[in-house]
Order: sequence, then C-alpha cells, then structure tokens
Amino acid sequence: MITEEALPTYQTMLNTLDGVRDETGASLSPWAIWTRAWTAEENRHGDLLNKYLYLSGRVDMRQIEKTIQYLIGSGMDPRTENSPYLGFIYTSFQERATFISHGNTARHAKEHGDMKLAQICGIIAADEKRHETAYTKIVEKLFRD
Repeated sequence: MITEEALPTYQTMLNTLDGVRDETGASLSPWAIWTRAWTAEENRHGDLLNKYLYLSGRVDMRQIEKTIQYLIGSGMDPRTENSPYLGFIYTSFQERATFISHGNTARHAKEHGDMKLAQICGIIAADEKRHETAYTKIVEKLFRD
C-alpha cells in the first residue's frame, strides 16, 4: 500500500526522462496526458487501500503516514540517468512487481476470509497488469526504432 502512495516521486521521475518531459505539468502532448491519467489511477489505488486500512482498524495509521512522509521526502534515484530506455524498462518491471504483490495479497486475503480486501487487491492487480502491458509495449517500440 505504501508504494502506491509515493506518486509524487514516480511522476517526478517520469517527467525527467528525455523526450517525454512534461515541463509545465499541463502539457497537451499525448505522453503527458497519458502520464497524468496513469498517475490519477495509481492515486486511486493508494487512496482506496489507505481508507480500507484506516476503516479496518488493523494497522497503526500514524506509522503508515510517517512511513509515507519519509518515503516521499527521501526521493528516489532509480539510476535511469534521464534515459527513456532505462526509465521505461524500470517502470515495466515495477508494474510487474506491483501486479504480483497485489495479486498475492488478494489471494492471502481470500484465504483468510477478507473478501473485501481480496476484491480490492484483485482489481488493483488487474490495473497494474494493464500498466505493465502498456510500459512493455513502449519498451518494445523503443527497441524497434
């Protein structure tokens, strides 16, 4: 859940990649529009999981919020050197990892009788799989050209 909350970091990283920067944050380029739509969808994932955990009362939300603050405040250097090739390869793997993680969480939640969490994580896993597919196609296109 916490990784879904670090969207400011992820969008900042994507906006540093050569050839696809969104200099104004409101660019009408297809890439910028797609990135903002991706960010909005990822934001819904974090919001939903955050609210679910809060309402469940099963976690220490103060610690969750402190961790999120630390994660975003620390920044991230995936060592992509502003290269769209490295950036999109990284993102393809990251989306695959979150697909697997949310899918596993859905399975464990179901095994332990939490059908609502299983449903939430299953839907998020499906979204992450779509994201992985999109980024993988971008990488394939980069290597063809």
